[in-house]
Amino acid sequence: MTPDAATLLSSAVKAYDVRGVVGETLTSEMIEALAAGFVDEIGAAGHEVVVGHDMRDSSPDFARAFARGANARGANVVNIGLCSTD
Repeated sequence: MTPDAATLLSSAVKAYDVRGVVGETLTSEMIEALAAGFVDEIGAAGHEVVVGHDMRDSSPDFARAFARGANARGANVVNIGLCSTD
């Protein structure tokens, strides 16, 4: 992860969610890093991680970025595509 991605990651991750501006504080590289950390934190290497996305224009790209980051840490990603995120 580049220093820029680390800075973006630390500024976007809040207590209960991830917030930012697409293309500024939310980038594909940052989402990949977030996914890698998620897999490491919950011990998901070798296990399935389900990835879905909402209907925002940026969501499919971010779902793919999350899948890349999770796969890079050994998770088996199941992409369910567009889904409810309620």
